[in-house]
Amino acid sequence: MGERIAIQVNDDVFEFDFAIAGTGYFVDPTKRPELADFAQHIALWRDRYEPPEDLRDDNLGMHPYLGSAHEYQEKVPGTAPYLKDIHVFNPAGLVSFGLPVGDIHSIRRDVPAIVSRISHDLFFEDWAHHEARITGDIAPDFEESLYAANLWKQPAKAAVS
Repeated sequence: MGERIAIQVNDDVFEFDFAIAGTGYFVDPTKRPELADFAQHIALWRDRYEPPEDLRDDNLGMHPYLGSAHEYQEKVPGTAPYLKDIHVFNPAGLVSFGLPVGDIHSIRRDVPAIVSRISHDLFFEDWAHHEARITGDIAPDFEESLYAANLWKQPAKAAVS
């Protein structure tokens, strides 16, 4: 009790009861426990782009290389096709889009692209079912006997001799 945190800035010393450390965003998917089972398949920026030496930044290189709807991309095509179904709406998208992702301002810009892709993918995942419904026979709602007597029928034309 009574211990304080002392910070020296140039010649000044500041004392505090506690510190809140803003450490930035750590986005390396290979270090996230919820992604551990497949993180090795996620393409990172360092897998797709090698900047000139004077512009190299290892932190930027560990960001995921996202598709246009914020979906993970496969490091090696064909090895993890399920990654396209995982969309990232958080600061990990910064490098892929060049803008902050996951904040209030990005909702209007990014959410429509994500929703559109998810809707598209869900529809085409079931395309065979939809096509069968569109092109198949449609069962009548009611049997013809329930309304046939009420249909107007054009009188038969008299035969011309």
